Amino acid sequence: MVWKLFLFTILLFSNTLGENDDESDSDEIFVPTKEWKVIKKGQKVPAGLHYRINLSTGKKEAKVNDDEESDSSKGFSILRPKNVDITDQMERDTKYVGKKKIEKGEPKKFRTMDEMKQELAEESIVPKSDVEVLQDLFAKFEQEEKKKHPSDQTIMHILRILNFVGHQVDNANEFVKMDGFKKIIYNKLNSTNVALRHEALKLFSTLAQNNPQVKIHILETGGVTVLLRLLNLDDNDRIKSSTISALSSSLRIFPLAQNKFVELGGLTIFTSLFKSASIKVRLKMVTLLTDFIVERQQDIANFAGLKYVDVEEHLYDLGWCKYVSDLLLDVVRTDMSDYDSQEKVLLAMKSMVKRCHGSYNKNLLLNLYRIYGSLSHKKDDDSEDYFMYLSIIIQSLLEVWEHDKDEL
Repeated sequence: MVWKLFLFTILLFSNTLGENDDESDSDEIFVPTKEWKVIKKGQKVPAGLHYRINLSTGKKEAKVNDDEESDSSKGFSILRPKNVDITDQMERDTKYVGKKKIEKGEPKKFRTMDEMKQELAEESIVPKSDVEVLQDLFAKFEQEEKKKHPSDQTIMHILRILNFVGHQVDNANEFVKMDGFKKIIYNKLNSTNVALRHEALKLFSTLAQNNPQVKIHILETGGVTVLLRLLNLDDNDRIKSSTISALSSSLRIFPLAQNKFVELGGLTIFTSLFKSASIKVRLKMVTLLTDFIVERQQDIANFAGLKYVDVEEHLYDLGWCKYVSDLLLDVVRTDMSDYDSQEKVLLAMKSMVKRCHGSYNKNLLLNLYRIYGSLSHKKDDDSEDYFMYLSIIIQSLLEVWEHDKDEL
């Protein structure tokens, strides 16, 4: 590619060489001989000469054409550097279309669209449908898995391509029809290679995102159980974070799967991990559980005909009120300017405020309320609105205290 670009640049230059020299302000005229001669800067060059660029020196050179040279040989040439076989170089760097090589002396030209289509047809190069791409990837995966020592690099490459095509809903549904969760995802979640487990979880999340058919398949094939077991047993923080993301994609706006999550002890597993997990993992847990609660509060109709599971009550019994309050303190201590994380925790506290307000750190909330109020007057318009929004969340939490105090 680099060599082609270089030749293209040289050809462009050759078309303007004579014109540029003629436009020079110098009155000196280049006097050609039968030997190659350097063209000095500013010299006017007569037409009809044989030009070249000496690649060893970078100089432009010219000479008169030999009488025995045919017209086809007149024009611009390139002098290769010493010890470089330009024929070998061209053979290495040039990709031929079809099986036809460009013979020496053959005129070079641009091909028409019809000619290119014909060449592609002769080589049977035709676009593949997404389904055909999936079939090829499955075949390559199965072929690799049959090897005595499968290549992790090859498997990783396949997973990444699947992740790319899996963003399309139709492709995700086709992946399900081909039993891809069992053959590929659940298989690789048991891999001893952390990177492969992580990539399989990313594919899991991509396929389940906003796709009811895939979510149903995950529930029916025990996907929730697989993820909870992985979350409980895998010590890698990156895997835990990706597992929660996969759970989130599988459970959101799917009450039946959420009930299954609770039934399988998901809340208990979250609680046991929360005490020692990183802030990043705890934030993901809190965000997912907040979504559960808000979905129940805002659209109870989704749970019609199902056994209603009171997630708030379960979390209260498991001690989550204090866990969430402590998380806010940890977030503030770690990075006071991480307002996005503070927002996530405040929203979690708001979703559980009726049961948990007595466990919240009131002094911390009051301090944050004052800080947000001050920042809302110092930042630009967008920031002002954001900090006012955070202040309103805290205000709603504090109002519950005042309401309870009045009742007492």
